[in-house]
Amino acid sequence: MNTAAVLLAFAGLGVTLATIILYLRTIPRGTVPEKVGAFALKLAVGVGLAAVAIFLGVTGAGWAGALVYVPAGLAILLGAFFLWLLPQRKLPLGDITVKTGDRMLPFSATTSEGAAFHSDALAGKRVLLKFFRGGWCPYCAAELTAFEDMWDEFAEHGVTLLALSKDTPQDAAAHKARDALRMTLLSDPKLAVIRAYGVEHHKAFGQNSVPKTTLGGVPIGLAPFSFRAMAIPTTLLIDEAGIIRWIDQTEDYRLRSSKARVMNAVKETFGSSVPAPSLAAGE
Repeated sequence: MNTAAVLLAFAGLGVTLATIILYLRTIPRGTVPEKVGAFALKLAVGVGLAAVAIFLGVTGAGWAGALVYVPAGLAILLGAFFLWLLPQRKLPLGDITVKTGDRMLPFSATTSEGAAFHSDALAGKRVLLKFFRGGWCPYCAAELTAFEDMWDEFAEHGVTLLALSKDTPQDAAAHKARDALRMTLLSDPKLAVIRAYGVEHHKAFGQNSVPKTTLGGVPIGLAPFSFRAMAIPTTLLIDEAGIIRWIDQTEDYRLRSSKARVMNAVKETFGSSVPAPSLAAGE
């Protein structure tokens, strides 16, 4: 047996898996590192160890079979995939069609229950409208879960929560059930609303359907990935008169505003008053 090749193969897989798992654990916690250098370096080390293992397996003395090529191959595939994803984290901002002080653009969409929805229903309400990539996106799922955790705080300020993506109503329903969301999820599969607001990412890499399960708070599914158009993560805070009072976007889809930043925006915009008892969050 080519002992050196076997040890390096498992070392490469171990380093790669540990690096990915530790990174994925930061997503539901809201502690995703802003800089990716350390993450990329650790992945490169894991891939490098696996590559050396394969080289020794091919050229070295002794038997080298599945014990070398399977773990080394997995390390290289997983590590290379995440290294390939990292440069795509930047978002093409600049096309948004609204600004602070503008009136909310009227729009129509479909709820996760399949019912027609029109923005007229928001008249007289305070609204946090979130454009998100989809229920398959672990960063979006974590952000909406964080908003869900702030439900009572939003309710104290009379803020209604809406989240809109290009997911179909069926996928939106699966997302809502999976993460036990009370907020209204809106479906915009043709991107009509997303394009009207100028928050379209024209060619982004994402999963083709919403996973129905999570692992450690991260959506896990086997649906294929592809390049397609979707929403740029964008948060709009809208007052009772339909005026946009706060806009939040990020240049990196991995990074989202903290709970404190969002709630500070709510407090600065609305103070501590609730406009009317009927404006509880989620109505």
